Amino acid sequence: MSIQIKSFITHKRGETDDDIQDSIDYDLQRGRFALSDGVTNSFLPNVLSNLLTHSFVNDEDVAIFPPISLPQRFKEQRDQYMDALDEDARILQEMVEEEFHIGAATFVGLYLKGNEFSWQVLGDSCLFIVPKDGRMRCFCSMPVNISPEWKLKVDFGNRPRQIHSSGAVVGEWTKGKRTISSGWVVMASDAMSNWLIQQYNVGNDPIYALWNLNDNEDFEKYVEQECQAERLKSDDESVIIFKVDEKVDSSPISESFEPSEMSEPYDCSEFIAYYDDFDYFDYSDYAM
Repeated sequence: MSIQIKSFITHKRGETDDDIQDSIDYDLQRGRFALSDGVTNSFLPNVLSNLLTHSFVNDEDVAIFPPISLPQRFKEQRDQYMDALDEDARILQEMVEEEFHIGAATFVGLYLKGNEFSWQVLGDSCLFIVPKDGRMRCFCSMPVNISPEWKLKVDFGNRPRQIHSSGAVVGEWTKGKRTISSGWVVMASDAMSNWLIQQYNVGNDPIYALWNLNDNEDFEKYVEQECQAERLKSDDESVIIFKVDEKVDSSPISESFEPSEMSEPYDCSEFIAYYDDFDYFDYSDYAM
């Protein structure tokens, strides 16, 4: 069996990479993958989303998530950020902090053990599974409806469940696990998730279209194209794609990379470690 991975991330139209509030991170050897979407109407959402993905992937003990230390970590990052600002920018950020008080973010965390995928999702960022039957499954905190023709409908308009910089978890986790021998697994932020569903519902193959992109520059151009065609909402866009194949691919893989720079597919099957202490996922399933 071969599991290959690609990831892409970009900013809202008219902004730059410095403005991105999404975050993705992973460790192939540990088999941990994380995606977080900072909530715009909150304080320093980019700081929180980065803290969440980094802690899920790198903390030794993730049986409790978010970590108890999250508020202190956020405060330290907040203080470093504020100290680096000039006076005018600091005053502006203090006004934002006074209005929103806390940072907020949605989250998708995934643990890969062999070919078993275990996940926890909070908010309107989504996890998608498309096994050999070609039918897309969607897991998120929002209600997911499936028509008799297997068309998906998710209400992205509701206030999303989220993690706060205070450490509070607003809403219930959606958790599950499944062994996959062939197909796709996708982690995506909300606008990208909505696009994936809409494209799937009209008979297109959006995952394959993303997989065929070479690098983040191609992704940026593709996002621009879809936004101009009004098929994709202008937002931060982030996605991690797993291609699971029963046929073993013996191509080499590099162990060191930055997630945002990943372009060519990486075969991670040789690097997945097995951790018996990572057991906090509940089993959930539907229409499998």
